[in-house]
Amino acid sequence: MTKPLNILAITTAVKGAEERLRAAQEILVAETVREPGCLRYELNQSLDDGRILVFVESWASEEAWRDHMQGAAIRRFQMSGAPNLFADFQLHRLAPVTGGRAEQAA
Repeated sequence: MTKPLNILAITTAVKGAEERLRAAQEILVAETVREPGCLRYELNQSLDDGRILVFVESWASEEAWRDHMQGAAIRRFQMSGAPNLFADFQLHRLAPVTGGRAEQAA
């Protein structure tokens, strides 16, 4: 049985490039949510530091995520030059441990 995979990808934009990076990432989200195995692909921006943009992702399997990482949307994002707008990038692959959704607690 395949296990779901969660990803937390934290990007910090080069100073002054926040809007350009966010625009490129928004395009990436719009393309990625249509990919097979994508359960969640959400972009968040820090309220404390607008340079920090965080992807919260859920994939049906590690294989689905790896296909995404080799897919057309990621290639277009890379070719757009957007990765050159990163001052820092961290990616964390996460295995679900326990639930925590409010609607499940009711």
